[in-house]
Amino acid sequence: MKKISILIMSIGISLGAASQNEFTFDFYSQLDQEANVLFSPTSIKTAFAMAFEGANGETQKEFETVFDFSEDNSKFLKEIEQLKDVSEISNSVWILKNYSVLKSYRDKLKTNFDSEPYTANFKSDPEGSANKINKWIEESTNGMIKKMLKPADVEDIKMALVNAIYLKQDWKKTFDEKLTKKMDFKNLDGAKLKVDMMHTQTNYRAVDGRNEKVIEIPYKDDKTSMVIILPNKMKNYKLDDKVYTKLKNSLVNQEVILDLPKFTFETPTFELKPYLVKMGLEATFSDGADFSGMRKEKDLKIGTALHKAKIIVNEEGTEAAAATVIGIVVTSSMPSTPPPPILRIQVDKPFFYFIKDNETGSILFMGRMNSMQ
Repeated sequence: MKKISILIMSIGISLGAASQNEFTFDFYSQLDQEANVLFSPTSIKTAFAMAFEGANGETQKEFETVFDFSEDNSKFLKEIEQLKDVSEISNSVWILKNYSVLKSYRDKLKTNFDSEPYTANFKSDPEGSANKINKWIEESTNGMIKKMLKPADVEDIKMALVNAIYLKQDWKKTFDEKLTKKMDFKNLDGAKLKVDMMHTQTNYRAVDGRNEKVIEIPYKDDKTSMVIILPNKMKNYKLDDKVYTKLKNSLVNQEVILDLPKFTFETPTFELKPYLVKMGLEATFSDGADFSGMRKEKDLKIGTALHKAKIIVNEEGTEAAAATVIGIVVTSSMPSTPPPPILRIQVDKPFFYFIKDNETGSILFMGRMNSMQ
């Protein structure tokens, strides 16, 4: 029996505390060999959550294991609703004209993701279909993610599920542009280059640890913040959910002299499939996939999953977005201590950065900057 093709897309930013953060670091461990890293765990999980609504059998079980989804996924869906307080989240469904998709599946997408279906002519007009979805994505991310799809990406698909998440937050205490100056940043390979380094001296939650310095920089809404982890030596530095949580919980309010580079970083589009397969999402990409919740015929599987992210950090704050494209393709079958003295944190070498929701603790974005560009 021939497998039919679908496309699922997500443009993203953030979700649910412990389980989400565990997925964040599990996925990051698959990317550890990359130079610079940036991704949105929420974008990835939201795209797969839309697919999960149509999964059954072993495919459903894989989703539950890898993404920590539950059968009705109410916990994750609640987290999405909470995160609408700190980011713009919207969804859409694009279905090939006259293509049969179960009403029960369309109803789930409407109820759980507020996604009304659009009709598209993927086969007869792939360029026009790609342009329509690209326009929706660009508008939903305030121009951050452009031209996500090419005509070739959609010409064989039957359906596209699109999730867009966008975040823009000002710092609670902005950096004075007059204090920004050129300073050296030492890349992981030892090369030095001049970067625009922002400067401030004020109170932050921070800690000078044994192997790293950590600081939490709040945004103006008080609901989100950026966490910077500056290892003494990035090489062989191991970071996972337990280390991250321990460091975050060790932060204390103190006066800090902070130098933080301005930067804009955009990843190329990269394939998620090999990383997710290693994490256990195997049947989902195979001919044995069971998406009978989308169509009564078991004729669907995920063939590709692409991701792209962008972030801008400057004196005013942070703007970030990410995109995930999932294609289902045609196949053959600690105790408190007194406040320390003024802490100097100069982010002039490789560092990690996180954007998190303060209420849930969920990581919206995770990045690692080994090499300034």
